[in-house]
Amino acid sequence: MSKATTTHIHLGTLNAAASARLRPTLVGTGPFCIHDLRRTSRTQLEALGTASVVAERCLNHRVSGISGICNRHDYLDERKEALQRWADVLEQLGA
Repeated sequence: MSKATTTHIHLGTLNAAASARLRPTLVGTGPFCIHDLRRTSRTQLEALGTASVVAERCLNHRVSGISGICNRHDYLDERKEALQRWADVLEQLGA
């Protein structure tokens, strides 16, 4: 992010902080934003076999359509299990 386009954004926001502080340390990576981390997490949750509805709820996304209206289950136990599997992968990678 250039200063000209971010003067209205507080430097404490995640995207601004990542751009200003983290980005210079990541040599050889392309532009990214915090949403890219959410996208990666969502993709990897699916790759780990997490049901789509659970993966969506892990990101606090609403389930659309009639399913979202009628199904009020919070999937808390399933979300904990899925996020623990993802955390285990990250730990193995040394992240």
